Amino acid sequence: MNPHLIRSIPLPGIDVPFHSRYLWAGVMPFRAYLSKKLNPAHMNPELLIDKYIPNLTAEPFQISKAYAERIYQQTNSPRLEKTLKNWVEDGWDLPENRSKLGYVIIVELLAYQFASPVLWIQTQDQLFSHQKYNIERLIEFGPSPTLTGMASRTLKLKYDQQDTAHNMSREILCISKNIKEIYYQYEDEIEAEAAPAAVSEPTAASPAAAAAAVAAPVAASGPVAAVADEPLKAVETLRVLVAQGLKKPLDDVPLSKAIKDLVGGKSTLQNELLGSAQAEFGSAPDKAEEMPLGELGSALQSSYSGTMGKHMSALVSRLIGSKMPGGFGMSGVKTHLSKSWGLGPGRTEGVLLMALTMEPPKRLGSEGEAKSYLDSVVQAYGQHSGLTLSQGGPAGAAGGSAGGAMINSEEFEKFQQSQDAFVSQQLEVLLRYLKRDSRDGYRLHDLKHADYMRVQDELDSIQKEHGENYLKGIQPVFDPLKARHFDSAWNWVRQTALEMFFDIIYGRLKTVDRDITAKCLVIMNRANPALIDYMQYYLDHTDASKGERYRLAKEFGQMLLSNCREAVGTAPLYRDVTFPTAPKTTVTLKGEIVYEEVNRVGVSRLERYVAEMAAGSKITAEMNLDKVQESIQNLYKLVKSQPTIAKSQMAAIRSLYGEVVKGLSPHERNRAANGPRSRRPSSQFLRPVQVEPTALSGDKTPLLHLKRKVGSNWVYSSKLTTLYLDVLTEIASAGTTFEHKNALLTGVGKASIGVEILKGLLSGGAHVIVTTSRYSRATVEYYQAIYQEVGSRGSRLTVVPFNQGSKQDVEALVDYIYSTDKDKGLAMDLDYILPFAAIPENGREIDGLDDRSELAHRVMLTNLLRLMGEVKKKKHALKLVTRPTQVVLPLSPNHGNFGNDGLYSESKISLETLFNRWSSESWGEYLCLAGAVIGWTRSVATYSEHAYLQRTDEASSHFAVVPV
Repeated sequence: MNPHLIRSIPLPGIDVPFHSRYLWAGVMPFRAYLSKKLNPAHMNPELLIDKYIPNLTAEPFQISKAYAERIYQQTNSPRLEKTLKNWVEDGWDLPENRSKLGYVIIVELLAYQFASPVLWIQTQDQLFSHQKYNIERLIEFGPSPTLTGMASRTLKLKYDQQDTAHNMSREILCISKNIKEIYYQYEDEIEAEAAPAAVSEPTAASPAAAAAAVAAPVAASGPVAAVADEPLKAVETLRVLVAQGLKKPLDDVPLSKAIKDLVGGKSTLQNELLGSAQAEFGSAPDKAEEMPLGELGSALQSSYSGTMGKHMSALVSRLIGSKMPGGFGMSGVKTHLSKSWGLGPGRTEGVLLMALTMEPPKRLGSEGEAKSYLDSVVQAYGQHSGLTLSQGGPAGAAGGSAGGAMINSEEFEKFQQSQDAFVSQQLEVLLRYLKRDSRDGYRLHDLKHADYMRVQDELDSIQKEHGENYLKGIQPVFDPLKARHFDSAWNWVRQTALEMFFDIIYGRLKTVDRDITAKCLVIMNRANPALIDYMQYYLDHTDASKGERYRLAKEFGQMLLSNCREAVGTAPLYRDVTFPTAPKTTVTLKGEIVYEEVNRVGVSRLERYVAEMAAGSKITAEMNLDKVQESIQNLYKLVKSQPTIAKSQMAAIRSLYGEVVKGLSPHERNRAANGPRSRRPSSQFLRPVQVEPTALSGDKTPLLHLKRKVGSNWVYSSKLTTLYLDVLTEIASAGTTFEHKNALLTGVGKASIGVEILKGLLSGGAHVIVTTSRYSRATVEYYQAIYQEVGSRGSRLTVVPFNQGSKQDVEALVDYIYSTDKDKGLAMDLDYILPFAAIPENGREIDGLDDRSELAHRVMLTNLLRLMGEVKKKKHALKLVTRPTQVVLPLSPNHGNFGNDGLYSESKISLETLFNRWSSESWGEYLCLAGAVIGWTRSVATYSEHAYLQRTDEASSHFAVVPV
């Protein structure tokens, strides 16, 4: 072949060179396809600047006329030609057209890329040059390492000496080859076993030495035959997961049945199994609970790694830690399975999974028992896997050298024993000379072992009595060093205002709706003199003559600025301007039940929602004792005015009337031993002055109402309810403030009532302490996002890890809040406590009470009382008697009505005794009580399973009732 000719490599199936200008005919249809698929409204080209190097240009992406000209010089693109020709007329240099220009450049780059040469050499110079990106890690995403090979050669030829001079090392990786290195999935290093001592080469034997007989090797136990290793299969792991969750043997979980069939209608157990599968496999197909286990395992196999995931690894670790004897941990288990049975890593994990379905009832007492247990698990694993497994046996003795003497193993062991006995006797003589007892160590060991076994037996007994969930659920997690504080509302308001300004400039904000109104209220709540100057600067530099959007931005900005000027110096307000919603349940053509929240018909504002609640329903009507008392009084006046009634009869009527009135009056509670209190009753509080008194229907009870204590019963009070609804109406219309208030919230999880309360308190300017039992970076960022969204001027959010099931955490949390040392705590007094932490107990009747039920009872009752008691102790020690803390008790109408909820109803109904204890005990001047009877609440995780019924419930007027 002529070396001067251009050489080519034929590629089967490709009849034109790839990335060749021969493909330019396909540019126009490809451009049309790209324009259809790429929506400019969903793109932000600004994010690609200096972060995207197109193959076409080998220069970092830019949004500029110069960059568009360079692309045109390479492609002669007619679209870019038109853009550059009409650059000034079409206003491509204006800020509002910048995103559109970026979109045009991206489409042209992609359209011409496949039909143009790849400038890979120049691209590598951009990446590796010390004057440019100077990257340390190059990762290629593709089916095979193609570009990584070229990059490695380029580094070696051009940049090796420079990198050495700069003491720099680079990594060239490919996703198909180096996935562990890319994701930093490094395995723990295993210490290398000690190498056998080197045997010196034998020297030439002398004639005398040659005559000596050489002993043959002693017969020893031969190594076990290695079993072909095999990674785990998804179906095996899934079957064990289900069997372990159902507490059934593996044989009772056939692959032909689905999870839904195996749980026997227990939806809670079904959800737990699906959640465990999700955690183990990372994902699961739709309707996984209805698929046979064999079919589901096949569906999961494609994405299964072949090793135990997070969930099963945790179960195996728990099994080893709780059932194996001390000193025989995971490494000992794996060593035994490897040396005694020849199992590799994959088979070992299979045996460990099998062990989860054969868990011993209690901790094994010795290493021998543990090995016997493991041997039985291996045999069971072999039967289910179709393998014949056996332990290693004695290997045949090697023949001795010619003329050599032989000794069997029994004689050799006797010889060793005699040698050991002789050495022991020598040691005894020496120890007696030193006046030491050789048995001291054994005695100490026996004492320590006895103590260890006693403690271990106690721990096993405690775990057996209380259960694993309970013991785990009472572990403390509080750590003051992990407290996270958010109070930079002054800074976030600048970002919010700037985002709104540019949303108008770029056409994303065209109309003012409820969401925009709410955002404006947030800005006003955060207004301060620095923000006024900040906004004024931007408005002064906004040229309204540039277009309608600029004019609108300036006009709207001036209105908002005026409102912010008025808000500076005033207390931040909580106001809800969103649409009140109602539940809606529909059934699709496929038979799927769809639940959604829709705007409430005829109720566009919160004031109207309060009015709807005040209208009430005859279904919820209760006896109105205030009205009864008034009617009896009128009847007494009527009787008294009759002249024909004798004096004796009138005296009897007067006495009877007095007894009835006394019985209907608020119950006079017994005062504690420390004397009567001077706190005024709730009826003495002034009525809100900004709203008209709410008119209540005589034959209906408002859906939101208050009750008062009459005797031993709580009875609807129209007077208190009128005052309550007036306050709600005033809050709905004018808002309310929580400035300089401190609140403690527990149970503030996603989709909970506590989250909405948190938003309201932060909007009103309160300092809120939020506790979380799932402390993590993601959790803290979730609460941080809430503060960034609604936090007002002066508000502050503190997030701390806390387990309400732990007595230690309850004490530590209150110490942290009331600590007078600001370096160790918050040094504050609480105004509100809203202890909404709860644990669901669905699916548990009285014969199914377990450790989870006891833990839930501890969280929702025992430690809630303990939390109140700790606050009382701190307030008493600091003499804080003029500022009682308001505790909102989370009550429930469920007094066993629903059933199948463990000790939930007992926990809730027990809280109602606090209203009696408030007057009979000594803590009433430190704490105020309000009982919120919370019914079925929409969009809350606890009641998510009943969401599709909530439309019917509202139609029947079964609303949540909130008596205080």
